[in-house]
Amino acid sequence: MDKRSPTVIMEPNNDYWNPTRIPKVRIKFDNIISKAEAIDEVIKGGKIDIVTELTPAEAMKVSKSSKAGVVESRAKTVLVGVFNQNKSGSKWKNKELRQAINHAVDKSLVLQEGHLGFGTIMPAMITGGSFGYNSSLSPYAYEPKKAQAVLKEAGIKDFVIATGAGHKAVADSIAKNLSAVGISAKVDTSGSDGWDIKLVEHFDWSPDHPYGVVHREFFGQDGGFRSMPVNKGFEDIGKKIVNSPDNQESLTRELEAYVHEQAFALFLYAPSKLYAVSNRVNFTPYRTTVLELAETTVLTKKLSMNNSVRMVG
Repeated sequence: MDKRSPTVIMEPNNDYWNPTRIPKVRIKFDNIISKAEAIDEVIKGGKIDIVTELTPAEAMKVSKSSKAGVVESRAKTVLVGVFNQNKSGSKWKNKELRQAINHAVDKSLVLQEGHLGFGTIMPAMITGGSFGYNSSLSPYAYEPKKAQAVLKEAGIKDFVIATGAGHKAVADSIAKNLSAVGISAKVDTSGSDGWDIKLVEHFDWSPDHPYGVVHREFFGQDGGFRSMPVNKGFEDIGKKIVNSPDNQESLTRELEAYVHEQAFALFLYAPSKLYAVSNRVNFTPYRTTVLELAETTVLTKKLSMNNSVRMVG
């Protein structure tokens, strides 16, 4: 979208090939107002109707308004800690140690402290209700004593968690969990090398191909987030998925089970996508996080520009 203009107005295309998908309102994107100002406008019932990409703290602020509310989307996102198996002398090539870290972290606590509870704990890389979700899997149980014994025997004393500023609260919570099992954990936001896990958030924009969009990006030989040796078991299942178009979902469930058992990542949760929405409009988010507005409708005629919705995003 053009950010050079003060506003961008999107008119419904009445000649669109699918008449059931023609938007019912015109959308005006405001590129001048700051996000903080836009949120305040929504809260007080002002000129802005929708603000996208709220932080959990911003969502809590909006939730107190009588003129707006928070729309939470159980999006097809994933937040995990990628183990650095490629660093010199890395002990994270050991599956039992990766599993122990998963047992050492209380995911419910991390979700609450890192995202104020806006999210869904995951057993691996796919959220419930999505294509390829394996309902037979459960998140790694919080078993700190079991984890401590394994990590102590392996001589794990120090641990570096790499993250950007947006997930520092998550990293701080993980560090607190690791400290409880005798590990001196440090949070690094500098972008330097030498980390043990790096927090990565990604999303699945595809309707039914999580292997190509999610799994491969993290663990495949050409994946952008991969920090591990090529894993033959993973690649073999991936090849079966690519070459078996009629058996995609069951093979994806098989891949999920393999990724879970191998503990390729510190599996955390799927962060919800949060929107501030004026009481004047009805907004339906998409789990792919793509900003689709075909279902958005105006609930009151007290809007400027004749049936318009103003957005910041």
